[in-house]
Amino acid sequence: MQEHFPNLNRYVSILDRLMKMYYDHGLADFEIGWGQQFFVEYIYDHPGASAQEMVEYIRVDKATLTKAVKKLVRIGYVTVYEDENDRRIKRLYLAERAIPAAKRIKEIHNSFYETLCMDISPEEIQGAEKTMKQMIKNINQKVWHRMEE
Repeated sequence: MQEHFPNLNRYVSILDRLMKMYYDHGLADFEIGWGQQFFVEYIYDHPGASAQEMVEYIRVDKATLTKAVKKLVRIGYVTVYEDENDRRIKRLYLAERAIPAAKRIKEIHNSFYETLCMDISPEEIQGAEKTMKQMIKNINQKVWHRMEE
């Protein structure tokens, strides 16, 4: 089994780099790229989300989230409001200016998925997704708790 790790590691790394390039190119007209698209999409789908909700869903550390949100606020894509019931919680909303970017992100998702899955059967795709989900679960148990500390 271990003799396959170098190839698996390399393939994941290549796929990650290609995804970043694909998204960065597709979002070039929107002042955001790969790093911010997750947050724009999440807030688009969940208006009023809190930072903690996004940390848990996207699985990034708080410093990464803070940096991304600051950029999105600076470019006028996100507005931040205090929660009415708990002033410690900040609620995030997309500004009207960010809606075209959010829609473009959805288009890129579809295009990327179609390209990624070309010439692969639905059964193979389901198997790959199931395997990757388990791999993430396995690594998550070892790594995520460190990010929360």
